[in-house]
Amino acid sequence: MRINFSDLVRPKQAAKYLARAAAGLNLASVHEALAKALGYRDWYELSISTQPNSSAATEHISLEDALRIILELADALALPEADVQHAVSRARLLRATPWSIDEHMVLRTSFWRQRVFGPPGRGKPGTIVRDKAYGSRTPAYLRYPGRPTYLLFDTGFGERADFEVATPRSPLQDFVPSRIWLPYGVWKLSEGSEVVFSRDYLPMWRISNDRTERIAPWLWIKGIVEEIHFASPGTATRASGSARERAVGLPATASHFRIAAADRHHAPPLRAPGRVSPGRRCPPLCHSTGDRGPDALRGAQHPYFGLAPSLLPRQTARRPRIC
Repeated sequence: MRINFSDLVRPKQAAKYLARAAAGLNLASVHEALAKALGYRDWYELSISTQPNSSAATEHISLEDALRIILELADALALPEADVQHAVSRARLLRATPWSIDEHMVLRTSFWRQRVFGPPGRGKPGTIVRDKAYGSRTPAYLRYPGRPTYLLFDTGFGERADFEVATPRSPLQDFVPSRIWLPYGVWKLSEGSEVVFSRDYLPMWRISNDRTERIAPWLWIKGIVEEIHFASPGTATRASGSARERAVGLPATASHFRIAAADRHHAPPLRAPGRVSPGRRCPPLCHSTGDRGPDALRGAQHPYFGLAPSLLPRQTARRPRIC
């Protein structure tokens, strides 16, 4: 499928964002990979095929086509799918209007299913199962079957007896756990900027002068003068209702959510229980590694991914030092 453009503004912008995603990429290589993913022989053919009187890009591009283009670019440029999705969305390469949060979620879970989990199956990590405990029938990712069975719910980790977990005959719809992407609150800093943090008190992005930047989750945040939570005092509900609406609809972050709320995260932590060395019982949050730019995020895992289930999430939900 060839994507038509009225000019090269969007493709050039997307190429710039992609080139910045890794230190070793040059703009010429990105141009060629982008042109091929969009259905052209090379960048030159794309540049001479613009149609000034047409719409800015082929509208009504399905998420399936967007998924294909993102995966092709990720393979050609050796970039994580999350970084490619972020660049394509930010440049509005495939659609004049930004993707909604739900559409971002569909893309992310499609990447996970195709590239990480594979087809679902009974007893297979990554399969969506039902929690039968207390009659809730709550969907969850299967992390590790056995006695007990380890699960990842929308709001975090949990354990169940094996007979309390059922694998549906028809696969359930994948989801992005809100524990991974939904902000828990905002830190206001002494120098005027704000940092949005997760339920595990890990920084997600910094907002300053209407500019939003992704930051590595292991960095120490200094100069915190105020801490604001989206959930109402005295309630633990944060993934639904007014707390979720406040987190998603905060004026300072609403526009950024549409671009990158769900596109920077790794797949849910579904590793089997294992031994953890004494020196790694807690996430590496005791010092700053410095802001090493996009490369620091490319190879980074969420700090508590891969730890033994017995350590998650209580022992890792450590609040950063307020300096």
